[in-house]
Amino acid sequence: MIKDILVSLRVADVGEDVAGDYAVSAAAALDAHLTGVAVSYEIDVPPVYTEAFSTDFIEAQRAEAQRLARTSVERFGEAARSLGLTGEVRLVDGTPGGAAEQIGVMARLYDLTIVSQADPDKLGPEDVVTEAVLFDSGRPVLVVPRKQQKPFSAKRIMVAWDGSRTSARAVAEARALLGHAHLVEAVVVDTGKPLRKKGVDLPGADLARHLARHEKTVELRTLVPSGDESIADVLLKEVAARDIDIVVMGGYGHSRLREFVLGGVTRDMLERMTVPLFLAH
Repeated sequence: MIKDILVSLRVADVGEDVAGDYAVSAAAALDAHLTGVAVSYEIDVPPVYTEAFSTDFIEAQRAEAQRLARTSVERFGEAARSLGLTGEVRLVDGTPGGAAEQIGVMARLYDLTIVSQADPDKLGPEDVVTEAVLFDSGRPVLVVPRKQQKPFSAKRIMVAWDGSRTSARAVAEARALLGHAHLVEAVVVDTGKPLRKKGVDLPGADLARHLARHEKTVELRTLVPSGDESIADVLLKEVAARDIDIVVMGGYGHSRLREFVLGGVTRDMLERMTVPLFLAH
């Protein structure tokens, strides 16, 4: 059961906090406790340039960052109260990388962490936070599209299945959500490469049998890319055609010396997602 949710709040002066609002609706629907984490971002000044910035400038930047964090907390509180929730708040100070690391560690003691999709046109912390939670927490992360308008729903869930360890982990972590679904669709994208791990076939039928033992019926579909379609193309087309609420998939990549590297399909889906993406590593 998902009973303890963490959400990374958007730290900005104006505009909506899509992930925050979505998290509030998720906590209400799942009867879960909700904690929002807001970051007071410090400017990351390399030591060689320290003398170029006056103490007054750095203090002014710190005060502005604290003000923005307070604004995000107030916005979160209003959203929570609108649905009769009492949201807890945690504050973090640090550079974008340092704050992301703190959130990644913090997420270890939550059932689910919700973050916003990064904006490719604007530098922001969302990408780093997503990857830190994915690789550092050992828990799942739910990424909400920047343009998400619908509140939380888990009635129609698609599982992107390839038989890998990370896919299996994602399915296990998502089992609490699958229990709310009216439709669970397992999609295998047939790229012409057999889904074999150490000589053992891992077709989607095995996933369907596994979930059936948890009293969940699965609709299995094998999709074949046409022309130069990528795996992400195929998945997103299916999402639109079947009116999917959430996509569950393994988060591919690795963390080496704190440098996060996401796999190609994971990166494509994070950049082009049209519905919330539930990832586990």
